Amino acid sequence: MNSAPGNPSDFFLDDNTMMNFDFSRATLVISILAAAALSACGGGGGGDSSAPTTPVALTLAVAPAIAPANGTTGADYVPAVQFTASKALAAAGIKLVCDGAAVAGKTTVSDAVATFKADAPGVAANAQCTASVDAAATKDAAGAVFTGSTALTSFTVKALACPGGTTNTPPSFNGATLVAACGNVYIEPAVAKNLWPGIVSGIQTALEMDRKVYGQLQSAQPDVLVCQSGTCADYFAGPRRRNVTLYPNTYAGQYVAPRMTVVLTSPTWTQNPYVLAHEFSHVEVAKRTNGTHVPAWFDEGLATYVGGEPICTNVTGKGIDDLRKLDQETDWVAYTGPEDVFFKTYCQARAEVAAWIGKRGNAGVVQLLDAVRQGQSFTGQYGAMLTQ
Repeated sequence: MNSAPGNPSDFFLDDNTMMNFDFSRATLVISILAAAALSACGGGGGGDSSAPTTPVALTLAVAPAIAPANGTTGADYVPAVQFTASKALAAAGIKLVCDGAAVAGKTTVSDAVATFKADAPGVAANAQCTASVDAAATKDAAGAVFTGSTALTSFTVKALACPGGTTNTPPSFNGATLVAACGNVYIEPAVAKNLWPGIVSGIQTALEMDRKVYGQLQSAQPDVLVCQSGTCADYFAGPRRRNVTLYPNTYAGQYVAPRMTVVLTSPTWTQNPYVLAHEFSHVEVAKRTNGTHVPAWFDEGLATYVGGEPICTNVTGKGIDDLRKLDQETDWVAYTGPEDVFFKTYCQARAEVAAWIGKRGNAGVVQLLDAVRQGQSFTGQYGAMLTQ
């Protein structure tokens, strides 16, 4: 039906027209919903079509702060190697090879920094070392392993700091010749070279301990012989295998010392610096008295005071009723054979000398030894016993 403009019927639709309108409106709504769904899924060209982010590789940092620097000489005997990675580490590994052998140690991490510390006693003096990243053991928090160059650094370990002394022909035992480590320090061939720095360092420590009491040392550096095997100890120190000072042309085992000689019967004992300080004290006393006799109890008590060895912290009671009975060194050695008597007697002598030094000071020791060298009576200079 056609209606003229303005006719009220213009505001009404017939049923067919209304159905067409409803259908068109529904189609529009569906289209809008479909477009929204496509947009949410990234389709239709209107979403984020960028590729997934590629993880950043774990490598050395741009400035990896590697230590020791490549070409370093004089690295420590117990070397530490360090590098910085390109991002934070969850774990790391560093391989250290010195003189062709892998060095045992532990690698720790702190953020992006990895540090390897060799196990004690470390490596040999003058060792040639190369360090690299252990890629398989080096990971970030996401588990990504290290990639790229693993080479870190090459360096040389410092030489032995020889304490002095004149090198002579190394002594031998049963066909084996001791090795001249440096100066007049001679070491059994079986002793691993990575133990040598600790032995030489112990000698330096011992000399400093002696200087604290005597001041400038007057004695020449004695030969130091270091044994590891029982056969070596038997030959140089005797069947008791006690650390010993040998005076020229004397012996404890089969070896007759041509010069002042100190024998160590273990290369690894932690007390070795104190043992050496004890033995070096005997050498200094002999020099300052020009070989004039002083009582064995005084010589041993002073050496124990200087070196702090044997350790007297938990030793109680006396080893003998009167120290003055042990005037000769042979008497002392024979009497202190049993272990319980050994510690009590050494510590008893130390207590007496310590009490005397408490009154006279270290200067008193020097004056006493000088007076004995000049022929004055030890007893007259020492005076009364203080702890008997």
